[in-house]
Amino acid sequence: MTAPLRRSGRFPKAHRPFFLAASLYAALAVPLWWAEWSGLLPGCDGCDPVARHAHEMLMGFAGAVLGGYLFTKVTWPKLLLALAAWMLARIGAWAGIGGAPGVVMALAYPVLLFAFGGWPFLKAAKLGHNMVFAPTIAAFAVAETLYQAGRLGLVEAGERRGVLTALDMVALMILVMGGRVIPAAMAGLVRKEESRELFDRNRPWLEWAVVLGMALNAIGDIAAWPRAFAMTVAGIAALMRQGRWRPMLALTDPSMGPIQVGYFLMATGLILASLSEQVGIGPGTDALHLATVGGIGLVTSAMMLRINHIRERSGHRWPKIGIPIAVLLVIAADLRITASVSPEVLMPASMTLWSLAYLLLAGVLARGWLRHPATEEKP
Repeated sequence: MTAPLRRSGRFPKAHRPFFLAASLYAALAVPLWWAEWSGLLPGCDGCDPVARHAHEMLMGFAGAVLGGYLFTKVTWPKLLLALAAWMLARIGAWAGIGGAPGVVMALAYPVLLFAFGGWPFLKAAKLGHNMVFAPTIAAFAVAETLYQAGRLGLVEAGERRGVLTALDMVALMILVMGGRVIPAAMAGLVRKEESRELFDRNRPWLEWAVVLGMALNAIGDIAAWPRAFAMTVAGIAALMRQGRWRPMLALTDPSMGPIQVGYFLMATGLILASLSEQVGIGPGTDALHLATVGGIGLVTSAMMLRINHIRERSGHRWPKIGIPIAVLLVIAADLRITASVSPEVLMPASMTLWSLAYLLLAGVLARGWLRHPATEEKP
């Protein structure tokens, strides 16, 4: 997940505030949700609390990560506007602000995400298979609109359908971007470790199977149509792609191991969630948490470290904290998908490990920035 556009010294390092916001919000939002679930805090008035939790993890946490990745050529006024819109949306969600003000607060950030990040990405895309990113980013605004329509009682089950659409888009971004980053990085690792080339690492038809599967699933979520096994197809195609990327070799590399494990958990979680819905194999929410806590958690944390490493020009020094963070998130995912056995114990345990992982990530990012303050680069 290298930068889509080359940075210039004329623009601020937007990944810094957004990655820090994403990490701190990830660490905070889950304990707040658990406090509501356990009755320690009052729940949201008139909303679906489970959908609101999913909404904040996808549109809030994952949305901030996406902003840090995409905003490579934004001016200071645009950066501050986008950051303020993201923060106001989070305040509106937790304060339960409804009606027209709540809708405006919620939609402002997804719209700016596309305007400042998705549209430039579309104009810069040279290859046809890269064109998928712009409509995917635009679909976040569609998901938010559907969620808010559900909040207002205008669309039946709109909140749930909105967050499922957002999940479809986050999963699609991870699976497709993984297909850009992982094989390229693994090719370098194979050359280094085995002195040979990683041949036949890309199969475009498998990528299109992933894209079409997740797109059909998203259309089903938006329109409340039957989705059959679209997500299963996407997950299987993703695993078939990953099989060509030497995942076992990646486990020996601290920069690629967490990403490959996260990619595997994402694809596997999607398959199990789809099978659970279609044929009743196990609790569907447990499978989805394999994709979210495990897949989204590992990939986003590892990619924030990777993007920061590249954009800060950190040389060959890879942060050692990446492996402990990945271990914490894997255990958190394991505890969460088995939480139905003893929710009073396993849910707070999973929450604690998740929050600790992202506090560690926020700390290592901030420490690196304090040691190396942003300096103007020559254009």
